[in-house]
Amino acid sequence: MKYSLDELNRLSQIQEDNDIKSLSYAIFPGTHCPLFGVTLTASYIKNMAVIVVGTGECTYYTKNFAYHRQKGLDHVYSLVLKEQDIVFGAGKKVKEAVSQIIKDEEGIEAAMIVSTCVPELIGEDYGSLKGALKEELGIPVFSVQTEHFKCNSHIPGMTRALTALVEVMEKSEVKEGINILGHRDIGIEQTELMKLIVKHNYQVNTVIPSKCTLESLRQASKAKINIVTDHIALDLAKAMEERFGVPYVYFSKHMNKERIYACYTRLEALLDISFTELLKDERATYDELFETCQKLVRGKKLVYGNTPMMAFETVDFLAELGMEPIFVQVRELYKEDEIYRAQLLERGYDPYISRIANIAPLRELYDVMGGDIYVGHENPMLLRQKGLQQITFDSEAQKIGYELPIGIMRHLIHLMSSKSVGMEGRIHHGNL
Repeated sequence: MKYSLDELNRLSQIQEDNDIKSLSYAIFPGTHCPLFGVTLTASYIKNMAVIVVGTGECTYYTKNFAYHRQKGLDHVYSLVLKEQDIVFGAGKKVKEAVSQIIKDEEGIEAAMIVSTCVPELIGEDYGSLKGALKEELGIPVFSVQTEHFKCNSHIPGMTRALTALVEVMEKSEVKEGINILGHRDIGIEQTELMKLIVKHNYQVNTVIPSKCTLESLRQASKAKINIVTDHIALDLAKAMEERFGVPYVYFSKHMNKERIYACYTRLEALLDISFTELLKDERATYDELFETCQKLVRGKKLVYGNTPMMAFETVDFLAELGMEPIFVQVRELYKEDEIYRAQLLERGYDPYISRIANIAPLRELYDVMGGDIYVGHENPMLLRQKGLQQITFDSEAQKIGYELPIGIMRHLIHLMSSKSVGMEGRIHHGNL
């Protein structure tokens, strides 16, 4: 079969998510499902059992992932449905399994029941078990539906798992400290934002989901503000603002200098502190690297693939540096994307837009595109054969503030200044 870029819409033709097309109906390798997203977030929460209900494939995949990511310290349990469970329903079996886990395992303080496609398609609703289990076991019980048949990625699973946690939060008259919402990796203490907050003697009450306990979740509503570092936690932040009056600042993986400045300015107003003097060196470094980077990447044709950042925001930053985006792969169109979509069009760029994770047909079109730089994950040897230089930004993904674009620009400068690429296709970086 011959694939053609003409099967896709350009950026100017994208008005809603349905306008984003794939090169073929058969998707390979495909996206992660929401079950992956639930596990990616919920397995961090200390002493909470995550019970995955579904077929053997779903439950094995989830347990295997959680075990390795949490280095064997996870509390993920697999409840495999048999044929009779699918025919007659598994509500009783699920209730008994949750009860048994809580009674047998020491230290479990909460449970999250996660349903998958098969029980959901036959109409099983395990949310109805929460009340009875909570009364019987004396612990909070959450339920999350994954519903992969309704969506195209793992992101909804992450959002649902986080939003469910508001159920355990208790109203507090005290307002002190801050919460970080959406950060899903270890090492947040090393981020620019966190170091500044600590320097001003502000207490971080909890980091949801990567550094929290059931008790810290209960007390989360006492925070003076929530800082949302990933859009997956926006629904949770909005729910907390509505229920408990906790305002939030959306401080995501921004790369534009003025957008980062605006986030810090809002934090200054809400917390009555000043970051300006402390960040003077970072802004100067940003400007210096920006000028150097522009000279090296101006006019380079960009093919954008799978990275941990928001696609349109990252592409807009790279376009601001002078790259020419010609092909962009995205998961879906989010509300937060609109400003960057509009800015790319204002800059005069109208790249082809495709669904992410459909690499197989895309590989037949690299020659047609004529790109120079590929940002994201792909086969590095193949990209080199097609004349594309590859770079990934995974090591920068958990940074917050000026450190993120500074790291990205350093990577790009190193890439464009280097004559050789490591055997694995990734650049080996050092400080400039």
